[in-house]
Amino acid sequence: MRGNIAFKPQPLSDKLFTDEFMRLGQDAAATYTEEAKVPRQSFIAFKQVPWHHQARLVVEESEIGIRTPFLDNALVRLTFRAPEPLLTSSALSMRLIREGNPELAEIQTDRGARYPASFLDKIRAAFEQFRFKAEYVYDYGMPQWLAKLDHAIARLRLEKLFLGRHKFYHFRVWYRDALAPYVKEMLLDGQTRQSPFLRGNRLEQMVKDHTTGVANYTSEITQLLSLELIQRQLLTNN
Repeated sequence: MRGNIAFKPQPLSDKLFTDEFMRLGQDAAATYTEEAKVPRQSFIAFKQVPWHHQARLVVEESEIGIRTPFLDNALVRLTFRAPEPLLTSSALSMRLIREGNPELAEIQTDRGARYPASFLDKIRAAFEQFRFKAEYVYDYGMPQWLAKLDHAIARLRLEKLFLGRHKFYHFRVWYRDALAPYVKEMLLDGQTRQSPFLRGNRLEQMVKDHTTGVANYTSEITQLLSLELIQRQLLTNN
């Protein structure tokens, strides 16, 4: 209902992968671009849901029973009849919440949203939006120059000022600290380093830089772990 595109191609370090593998990635990005040339609602309902959200649904269904009321056929049909501005704004969602439960609508969200919003509410929302973006910057979106600076003043633990307000998972810090042994075990294993699509020396340097805190390779590590687990669990063992 909010027209949210949840996945898209993301560039990774081209020094990490072989040229052949990078070309495959570029082909995949081109395929995505072609598939996305449909109305936003069509992409979400018929491509994003089965391609992207299905994986999470399968994991969740292995533990608990899942209901998906927002995929009700009548509701999906209704979104196809909605004007585009309604699907790119949260105003409709906020209004529906207020009509259903006014007391619930009075509670501010983590990003400062409330309906209807007073002038003071808008100021608070702007501040929370800043904190939301700051959390992104101090998590997987941290630029390399800031990672070096953060490492230099690590004793101040500045991430505590930003992390945890909006998200409960912070993989940049986890890969650097608590999950560092697992990252090294998986990615510096001889089997992984000899992968035909990776540059072994660059991989080792990347893992070292991230786990010591002098650089941020959260996205690369996440994708590499996914690729390695697919290779080990689905391809090699099949």
